[in-house]
Amino acid sequence: MDTPTPDAENIRAFYNEYGAEREWARFDTMLGQVQLHVITQFLRDWALPASRALDVGSGPGRFAIWLAEQGCRVTLLDVSDAMIAAARERVRAAQVESAVEGFYQASLFDIGTLDVGTFDVILCLGGVLNYYPQDMPAALRDLRQALAPGGRLIGTVMSTVGALASSLSRGWAPPESVAAQELRQVYETGVLTEAFSPHPAKMLHAGELRQLLSESGLRTLGLSATDCLLSVPDAGLEALRTRDNLFRTLLDLEVDACRRMPDAGGHILFAADAVG
Repeated sequence: MDTPTPDAENIRAFYNEYGAEREWARFDTMLGQVQLHVITQFLRDWALPASRALDVGSGPGRFAIWLAEQGCRVTLLDVSDAMIAAARERVRAAQVESAVEGFYQASLFDIGTLDVGTFDVILCLGGVLNYYPQDMPAALRDLRQALAPGGRLIGTVMSTVGALASSLSRGWAPPESVAAQELRQVYETGVLTEAFSPHPAKMLHAGELRQLLSESGLRTLGLSATDCLLSVPDAGLEALRTRDNLFRTLLDLEVDACRRMPDAGGHILFAADAVG
């Protein structure tokens, strides 16, 4: 694999320190379970059926394992060696090793070293694309080229509106060092300053995402927030969870609301295919 770019090296170091167990546990919270429900329903609608899948930014392998359980042959790629090591363990524990074609510790810009043009579905979930603010169009073009004819790219990007709304609903406030104008600039441009992120990143509005996909030779098939109605503190979700029938109905409504308002959640899900 090629040597990671300086940006990729910074991201590798960040996620190695962040920890694979912490990343896995992110979906074990009450809100995480809601987001997992929304994401897996989106994957059922747009990623299946597929025979070969590539999970870019696979983390500890949660969605790669899910795809393997649906009958896909999966390749995992992540810039963090700690995440790849954890993914190997998780795959082994889930007993889906026979469905995994390979593990690669590499940047998304190393996709060209794989069997490009052969993947029925490519996942690029989390903030992978956001961490390359200057290179997002190039990254999307590389992902498009790795798709098999008729293949689909399923990804997420951090949402400018939804990320701020989610943070505020949980009692977050900007650091004292952040002036009002700096916060306004982040909202208007999506570009995170050092006060908000340890490495460069750019969040997107849904309209910006559609335009970016189009400019990268991709056709938007569907958009969804990862959370919307149920983006509330865990205590509120715990109380709702005690009412099983009501909560199941709310989960159904959540999927619909997320698709009606893709800017609402912390991330925007997208499904796209290649134009032409």
